[in-house]
Amino acid sequence: ENRLHWCLDVQFSDDYARARTGHVAHNLALVRHIALNLIRLNTSRKASIKTKRLLAATSDEYRAELLGFEPQDEEDDD
Repeated sequence: ENRLHWCLDVQFSDDYARARTGHVAHNLALVRHIALNLIRLNTSRKASIKTKRLLAATSDEYRAELLGFEPQDEEDDD
């Protein structure tokens, strides 16, 4: 097993995934690879992959930063 598979297994519990029908397993593996690569490429915060995943799950701003979106300024139209 290579480093990528080990990270996917540890961080995403990839070996315990129950998606086995059709193309579901392959599609989820691709999404997991993309997510892991985005987290690794982001160097704005020094934290573990686990911490960055939790932060991305709970913070819209950090998730937008990971995906490369610019934050929207909330403007009041008076």
